[in-house]
Amino acid sequence: MSALLAALEEGEGVVTGQVFTDEDLSALGVADLGHVEFEETSFERCTFTQIAMHRASFSGCRLHECDLTGASLRNSYWRACRLEDCRAVGADFWQSYVGGSLVAGGNLSYANFAESKFEKLTMRGVDLSEAALSQLKLRGGRDAWVLDNCDLTRAELFLTRLRGVSLAGNQIASIRVSDTFSELVGAKIEPDQAIDLVGLLGVKLVEG
Repeated sequence: MSALLAALEEGEGVVTGQVFTDEDLSALGVADLGHVEFEETSFERCTFTQIAMHRASFSGCRLHECDLTGASLRNSYWRACRLEDCRAVGADFWQSYVGGSLVAGGNLSYANFAESKFEKLTMRGVDLSEAALSQLKLRGGRDAWVLDNCDLTRAELFLTRLRGVSLAGNQIASIRVSDTFSELVGAKIEPDQAIDLVGLLGVKLVEG
C-alpha cells in the first residue's frame, strides 16, 4: 500500500503535517478517494489523474509538479495553498472555494472552475486556455483574483464580473463573454490588448 493511502486509512480520511513524494494513485487503480482532508501536507510529483475527490479539503498544503489531469474535485476547498508547476488539464473544480492561495506555473487548460469562489487568489504564469471560468464569485476587492502572465486564450468568462481585475500582462485573445460584454466592465487592460477585445465585436482593424 502507498504511504498516502496508508495515512488516509490511519487518519480515517484526514491527513495532517505529512510529506508525500512520487505517489501514483492512478497506477494503483484508485478511482475515488471520497471526502478527504489534508492539512499542512506537501505533495511532490504525485499523480491523481482521473481520480474523484469530491468535497476534498486542502488547508495550508503545497503541491509541486503534481498531475491532476482529469481529476474530479467538485466542491473542493483550498485555503492557503501553493500549487507549483502542476498539471490539471480538464480537471473539474466546479463550485469549489480557492482562497489565500498561489498557483504558479503549470497547465490548467480546459479545467472547469465554473460557479467557484475565488478569494485573494494569485495565478502566475498559468495556462488557463479554454478553461471554464464562468459565474465566478470574486471576493477580496482588487486582490480577489490576481493574474500575472497567464494564458486566458478562449477561456469562458460568462457572467464573471471582472471589475477591478487586471488583465494586463495576460493573453486574452478570443476570451468568451456574453453578448453585452458586461463581464469586462471595470476590468483593467493594456492598450495593446484592446485589439483582442475589438475582435469580440466582429470588427476588423485596417491600417491606414
